[in-house]
Amino acid sequence: MRFLHYKKDILAFLAGSLLLLAFAPFELPLIAFVSIISLLWLLLDISPLKAARTGYFFGLGYFGFGVYWVYYSIHHFGHAPLWLSIIIMLGMVAILASYIALISYLLNRFFTQYKAVRYLIAFPALWLAGEYFRSMLFTGFPWLSLGFSQIDTLLAAWAPVVGVYGVSWLTVLVAACVFLGFQSSSWLGRTSAFIVFLSCWLGAWQLNDVEWSQPRGKAISVALLQGNIPQEIKWSRDFRQPTLDAYRQMNADSAEVDLVVWPETAIPAFYHEVEKDYLAGIQKEAIASDTDVVLGIPVLGHQAGQYYNGLLSIRQMGQFYRKHHLVPLGEYMPLKPFSTFILAFLNIPLSDFSAGDAQQPLLTAAGYPFASSICYEDVFQQTSLVGLPEAAYLVNVSNDTWFGDTIAPFQHLEMARMRALESGRYMLRSTNTGITAIIDHKGRINKQAPMFKRHSLIGEIIPMQGATPFVQGAGQIMPAFLTVLLLLCISFRDKPAKD
Repeated sequence: MRFLHYKKDILAFLAGSLLLLAFAPFELPLIAFVSIISLLWLLLDISPLKAARTGYFFGLGYFGFGVYWVYYSIHHFGHAPLWLSIIIMLGMVAILASYIALISYLLNRFFTQYKAVRYLIAFPALWLAGEYFRSMLFTGFPWLSLGFSQIDTLLAAWAPVVGVYGVSWLTVLVAACVFLGFQSSSWLGRTSAFIVFLSCWLGAWQLNDVEWSQPRGKAISVALLQGNIPQEIKWSRDFRQPTLDAYRQMNADSAEVDLVVWPETAIPAFYHEVEKDYLAGIQKEAIASDTDVVLGIPVLGHQAGQYYNGLLSIRQMGQFYRKHHLVPLGEYMPLKPFSTFILAFLNIPLSDFSAGDAQQPLLTAAGYPFASSICYEDVFQQTSLVGLPEAAYLVNVSNDTWFGDTIAPFQHLEMARMRALESGRYMLRSTNTGITAIIDHKGRINKQAPMFKRHSLIGEIIPMQGATPFVQGAGQIMPAFLTVLLLLCISFRDKPAKD
């Protein structure tokens, strides 16, 4: 009897867990539709409060398995006690699951009578609102937004028009159409579901062959360096010189290309400590071989205690891109001074970076300006729009060593692919241990380095020009689009259901 009492909770948890299989590295995108349809079935004929509970268990499965690696990063590399690492991870999952709980509550609170409104308007709009606000509140965490799971399906053709959140909305809408088609008892309901379903896919089919950007010049030969420096020794003084020597040798071996990109904080020293000898030597070699070098390096600010996670183009010494969107607990401590007790348990070098300006001049390499992002900045849609359409290509440097041998590096690469597709630009993605990759303007991986191996990934990119509809303004109008949808939902709402 106790099992039967909790059966719906268990099924909701399993349905949420199933959703993870739609994302990398499993890459089973059709599972996303199965999972969402399962949630809609579980929400049938229950009170709003029970719906919130069901949605919460769905979210626990979804995010519990999807971001479990947070514990790994904090414990293995932050050196926090196991119990604290698990508590932080579970707390994060609990917060993320609350978004699904709220979506489910509102759906069953206000939209229970008119099925077409419930499934074709309200549910997709509420899901979109949940993802959008999840990407903004408490510094934002858009990891595992549903649209990322469709990067290899026809629905991804919508990304240059509506962005990843629009693809999330379409994914939920398609699932809701299928559910309504079976659930509705009226000819009108089933017909409406079929028409909307068909429109989503036909629209994607029409958009799939559209070229939103055009070549801006000849192909650029590139080398992406993956040093595979263990995080445990990366910041050790004893290993600084071997690390510098390793990257200098890899750079010299790649002298025949137009552009070499090193990963995030490839140089484990501040800029001023290596400017006159090491970097001056790299610059001299780059000029001699007519090669540009872009590398990650920490940079001191003008005020005491101010330092940045930076990116430097070697031909522009003293000019940096300073990381704007920092990682909570990894690069800065939120909610000070209340969170400072956590810092006492952690042993993360440079764990309190300063944030760079939201708008910064573009760096230039290989004759073209490029848009920069460091680490998980490429997860954020709005951050990735900065510098476009002026930038001819994208550069993302990362140190996914923090994720270890988990599913997170694969998820991160999937999100980087979406950024390239949205912008219509090639992306150069250089990481310390993987996954280093060259991604084309359609979000396809052209070349990829093996993980956890020292490797120089050689390939080509094409500088691009032009702007996708998303870059032209669709990214900025998403809040307005969301508001219109929600107002439309409210105008059709039923009488509130009672708990």
